[in-house]
Amino acid sequence: MYHRFNEDKYPSTNIDMEIFKKQIDLIEKEKISFISPDEFRINFNLPKNQKKILLTIDDGFTSFYKNAWPYLKERKIPFILFISTEAIGKSGYMNWDQIKEIEKEDFAFIGNHSHSHEYLIKYDFNKFKTDIDTSIKIFIENIGYNPLFFSYPFGEYSLEQKKYISGNFDFGFGQHSGLIDINKDKYELARFPINEKYGDLKRFSFLINLFPFEYKNIFPKDKYILKKSKST
Repeated sequence: MYHRFNEDKYPSTNIDMEIFKKQIDLIEKEKISFISPDEFRINFNLPKNQKKILLTIDDGFTSFYKNAWPYLKERKIPFILFISTEAIGKSGYMNWDQIKEIEKEDFAFIGNHSHSHEYLIKYDFNKFKTDIDTSIKIFIENIGYNPLFFSYPFGEYSLEQKKYISGNFDFGFGQHSGLIDINKDKYELARFPINEKYGDLKRFSFLINLFPFEYKNIFPKDKYILKKSKST
């Protein structure tokens, strides 16, 4: 999971393009293929015997469009670009023309990243639903459909929110680190956040050589756990 490219002012969400290119080189050196979002969707429930990489980029910053997009387009490397609809066209964010330019390529997919990109886990359900419904309406009005892929702002969600996302999207991505295999919940998909601090080549090489920890169930089902009062 990436955010900004060549924006040194934001080290927690930025990656230097030269480092990014070297990360891509490492993936290819290890002979690991990139998987297109469409292939990921179609084959998700099939047994897997080969490791593949899915690139995702959150927020739709203009630094992605200016710096990473030309490189990914030239190499035809597949990815999902998650967009929050309220920020579109604002300072530092891509506009609809740029989003549509990317969306028309068969290796590039747009994902829904909510409307407001607020800390939605703090919202009551009706406010959460309104935010998601607003984003869906705006996507349909501008690109003709609601994306199949969703990523939770800040990577957090309650069980109630996850259930609503599952009724409107095919997949939901968080920000918890981990690998994806056939046993993983389609609406609690892990990603490794990559930035200046956690994107050095030694760590990146370690990450792409990991294998998934497989399990059948995980409890509790609701990951949003509140501290109970002393009386309960």
